[in-house]
Amino acid sequence: MTSRLFSVSLMVSALVFGLVDSQIISVTNGEVEGDWGPMDSCPGVSRAVYYSTRNDANQGTDFTSLNAIQLTCDNGGGTIITSTEGLVGQMGPGRGCAAGAFLSAFQLKVQPNGVDADNTAANSIRFRCTDGVELASVGNQIGVFGEYSADCPNGICGIQTRVKPFDAATDNTALNDVRFECCA
Repeated sequence: MTSRLFSVSLMVSALVFGLVDSQIISVTNGEVEGDWGPMDSCPGVSRAVYYSTRNDANQGTDFTSLNAIQLTCDNGGGTIITSTEGLVGQMGPGRGCAAGAFLSAFQLKVQPNGVDADNTAANSIRFRCTDGVELASVGNQIGVFGEYSADCPNGICGIQTRVKPFDAATDNTALNDVRFECCA
């Protein structure tokens, strides 16, 4: 117990005194199949202000649902960042924060493994902006939204996804989980 308290106080001290470059936010309802891809970050001091998703709208035999999340940065050029992507479906219309606000927290809609014969894992995502406005989900309707992640008070700057690679011999789920890096 004492070592755990020491670890927590050390982490808090590191964040308060700026010894850690960034904070990662995540949710507790993500699934575990697949591997974590690379962290992709907005350039310079820019932040994510807009998101769009690739969804498998096919309700066929092996439905993958949420396949990719792309964030658009406010760096003037509108740099798009993403991590590992599933390749099924079309990139849909996105949602963005009002001028001066940034993406700051998220909820993931997930169908837990084993609920249905066709596991889909992550099905949709929605974000909250630094001005408190919630951006409606644009994904599929299967699953349940979990709790919101912690907030990034200065906005989100990076994305990392866990994706199960396509394999014709197994039940494909594509995107299973996501985490985001907070801006310093």
